[in-house]
Amino acid sequence: MVFKMRYFVFALVFITLFFQNSFASRIFLDEIQYYDFGESNLYKVIKKDIPFAVNPRPYDVIEYELYLDWYNVMKNPTSMDSLDRIWSGVNTITAQSSVDNLTNLELDCAGLYIDSVFVSNGSEFQKVVPTPKVINKKLIIPLQTNLNYGDTVKIKVFYTYARNIPEENYRGFYLYPKGKFVGRLPAPFYDSVFVEERLAYTMSEPEDARYWMPCNDAPYDKANARITVRVPRDYVVASNGYLDKVLTDGDTAKIFFWISDKPITTYLMSVTTSKYVVYSDWYRKVTNPNDSIEIQYYVWEKDFKATKTDGSEYNARNTFQTTPKMMEFFSRTFVEYPFIKYGMTSVMPFNFGGMEHQTITTINRVWLRQNSQFGIAHELAHQWIGDLVTCATWNDIWFNEGGATWSEALYAESLWGDWGYNYFLLSSRQSYLKKGGLTLPPIYGLPINTIFGDYAVLVYQKASWVYHMLKFMLGDSLFFQTFRSFLQDNSFQSITTEDFINYFSKKVANPLVDFSTFFNQWLYKAGHPVFVVNSAFHSFPNQDNRYEGVVTVSQTQSGNNIPEVFKCPVRLLFKSGDTLTTSSTLVVEERTQSFKVSLPFFPDSIFIDTTSVLCEVGDIYLTSLESNQNEEIKIFPNPIEKNQILFIEFSEKYELPIILELFDILGNKFLTKKLEFSSVRIVSFDDVGKLPSGMYVLRIHSPKQIHNHLIQKN
Repeated sequence: MVFKMRYFVFALVFITLFFQNSFASRIFLDEIQYYDFGESNLYKVIKKDIPFAVNPRPYDVIEYELYLDWYNVMKNPTSMDSLDRIWSGVNTITAQSSVDNLTNLELDCAGLYIDSVFVSNGSEFQKVVPTPKVINKKLIIPLQTNLNYGDTVKIKVFYTYARNIPEENYRGFYLYPKGKFVGRLPAPFYDSVFVEERLAYTMSEPEDARYWMPCNDAPYDKANARITVRVPRDYVVASNGYLDKVLTDGDTAKIFFWISDKPITTYLMSVTTSKYVVYSDWYRKVTNPNDSIEIQYYVWEKDFKATKTDGSEYNARNTFQTTPKMMEFFSRTFVEYPFIKYGMTSVMPFNFGGMEHQTITTINRVWLRQNSQFGIAHELAHQWIGDLVTCATWNDIWFNEGGATWSEALYAESLWGDWGYNYFLLSSRQSYLKKGGLTLPPIYGLPINTIFGDYAVLVYQKASWVYHMLKFMLGDSLFFQTFRSFLQDNSFQSITTEDFINYFSKKVANPLVDFSTFFNQWLYKAGHPVFVVNSAFHSFPNQDNRYEGVVTVSQTQSGNNIPEVFKCPVRLLFKSGDTLTTSSTLVVEERTQSFKVSLPFFPDSIFIDTTSVLCEVGDIYLTSLESNQNEEIKIFPNPIEKNQILFIEFSEKYELPIILELFDILGNKFLTKKLEFSSVRIVSFDDVGKLPSGMYVLRIHSPKQIHNHLIQKN
C-alpha cells in the first residue's frame, strides 16, 4: 500500500516527471494522506478498533467462491439513499481442519446481516438452524460432524450488506455517486473535482475484508478464489486473476466471472466496478520473450482521452506507458512476474495513494495527473514482495512495505544510477528521523492501528533500510541470489519474520554480522546508532608515502529498548580538497572502537558514509599529529576538548606490557588501562573528554621506564 507525502523536486530530471503544485506534490509513503482542498479532511483513515490477530485458527481455507450482486447499488448513477446501499452476497468457503475434533468454524464478519448458512461434509448442503448470528464481529458456524485433521467442509453463507452510513465511516466497501463533488484543486488549476461515473470498490487492508464478506480475515491464510459479480450491463468489473467469462443476465445486467490463478489472502482480494474504458499493454517475459503478460487498465473515458501532460488533466496513457518496462525491471531483479495478468484500476475518492491488490492494483486517480511513477513502481513491486510472498501476521508487515519502498530506490537506480538509489534511501532516512527516530518503538510488534498511521514511517522507510543494510552487508551478488531463492522457495505462501531470518541464516554462512544480531537490533529493538568520530593523523607521510592515523568511532545513542551497541558494517569517507576516498568496510561492534587507517593524502575532513548504515552522526574531530614518527610515544590531541578522545600510540621500540594511569594535579587517579600483546599499539581514553577542565598527569609504566606527561583538558 502507498500513502501520499509531500516531496521536493530534487533535480531537473525529476521536474520532467512531477508537477510543481501542491496538489501534485502529495504522493506517497510518509504520512497518512487526505484530500486537502482548503476544506475539511474527507477521511479519517486510522482505525482504532481492529483486533491484533496472530494465532492461526484451527483450519485452513482452501477456496472462497464469492458471489456479489451489486446490480442494485449501481443501477441509479446519482442516487445515494438507503435503498441504494443494499446488496446481497454468497460466500461458499471450503476449509480443511488442521486439528482433530474441530466442532465449529469461526469466521470474521462485521456489519453484515446473515440470511442463512448451509454446511456440507459431502455432496449435499444442510441448513444450519437456528441461523448463526454475528457477535463481536465473529460468525461461529457449528459443524454437523466434528472434523479431524485433514478433513474438509464446505460452508455456504448467504448475507446482505445494508450499511447506511456516512462516507467517513466506510469500511471495506466504498460507494460514490456520479457527479459527487470531491474537492477543488489549488493553484495553478483551481478546477473542481467530481466523480466521473458511479463507482464501487473494496479496500480491505489490513482487516476490512470482513466488512464485505464473511472470511478468515488474516494474512497467513491464503486460498484459491472465484469472484463473481453482477452489475448493470454498462458497467465493467475488475478483480483478481483472470476473467473467465462474462454472461448477460436479461436485458439490463451482466455477470463477470473472475478466477484468481494463484492462492490469495483476504486483504489482497479486490472488486472494482464503474463505467470504465478498458485498454491493455503487454509485458514480454524476460524468461521467454515469445510469451506475454497482459496489463489491463481501468480508467474513466475522460482520463483515457486526455492528452495534456502538464498536470492539468488526468492522463492515463501517459502515466501508465512505463509499466511494461517496470515489469521487465522487477522480473530481472527478483524472479519472473508470477501471475497471469497485471492491471490497475483508477478510483477517486480513495484514502491512499495505491493498494497492491493481487494482479489488480487500485490507484488514486490523482496519480494520473502527477505521473506518479514511483507510486506505480511501489505497488508493482508488491506483486513480488507482499503478494507472491506475504506477511503472515501484521507484525511482519515490514517485509511487505519495507521491501516495496526499497524497490522504489532500486527502480530509481535503474533510471539514474547510484545517485537515484541513494537519493531515495536518504529521503527515507530523513523521513524516519523527522518522525522521531530514537523516540520511536521497534518495527516489529506495532499496534495494528498504527502500522499505516502513526508508525507507518517504521514499516515503510526504516524497514526499507533493513533491506538496504542487508544488501550492503552481503554484497549485491550474494544478497540477490539469496533473496531470489527466498521468493522462489516461498512462492504463494505467507511468511513470518522468523521464517525470513532462518532462511538467510541457512543460506548464507559467516555474514559480517550474524543474522540473529542484525535482525534483533533493527527489527525487535528500537533506534539506530549515533556516532561520534575522533581521529588523528600524522601530517607528514611515512616511508611508503602514506599518511597514517587512527579513527575511533563511538556510539552515543540511548533510549527505551535501544541497543547500547549496534553491530554494523560502516564505511568512512576521507576528503582532501576535491579528492575523496572510501575506507574498506569496517565492522563496528563496540561502544568505542579504534581503527588504524593509512591514506594516500592527509585528510582535511572525515565522514561516516550515511548510505552504509541507518544512523545519525554527531561531532567529528580531526587532529593533526605534528610529532616526528620516530618518537616512541605520541599523545594526541593535547589539549583535549569536550567529548574528544585521548590517543596514545607507542612505536615498535616501546616494550610491552604498558600500564597507563591518569591523575589530576592533586594525585587522584581517574583512569587506568593496560596494553599487552597487541599488534595495534594504540590506547584510547574515551572518558577524558568528559572530565572537568584542568591539568592532568598521564603516567606511563613500561618494563624499563616510567614517563609522566601533562594533559590539558579545556
